[in-house]
Amino acid sequence: MVGVTRPPDDSVDRIVRAWAARDPQLDASPLEVVGRLLLCAQHCEREILAALAEFELSFADFDVINTLRRRADPDGTNPTDLARSSLITSGAMTARLNRLESAGLIERTPDAADRRAVRVRLTPGGERLAERALVAVLAADERFLDPLGRRQREALAGTLKDLLLPHEDAQPR
Repeated sequence: MVGVTRPPDDSVDRIVRAWAARDPQLDASPLEVVGRLLLCAQHCEREILAALAEFELSFADFDVINTLRRRADPDGTNPTDLARSSLITSGAMTARLNRLESAGLIERTPDAADRRAVRVRLTPGGERLAERALVAVLAADERFLDPLGRRQREALAGTLKDLLLPHEDAQPR
């Protein structure tokens, strides 16, 4: 068609074309979606990690302090519930909490209802850092999504949700 310009090829186009030349019977079309999802995730993760470097936080540390902030449990959060909310194992959570406590971002206090348990809450400094880091991460997300308009973002979010839901439902809780 006259006047219609094709977008430039990306690395996935080149890979699919190479597979078609190497093995014409192979249907490599799933790579057009999955390959791009994986590459986009890598690029987005790099943007987020760069944003968090200013705060000397790993993504996992960011996840924990902002999970605490999001939950806003007035008496603190049980570490097991926190691990469930942030989708990591309780063993990994203990090491992470030790590191965050040493940095003065969280505090652990005895659980009033169960003397064997503790509750975790952000310190005032942890609350401030969590908020600043979240703003930086959301700005990185925005930069990553900048090539898309509002309608494209809405359509992509809906499509990705359709793709994600059957896999989330299959996960044990």
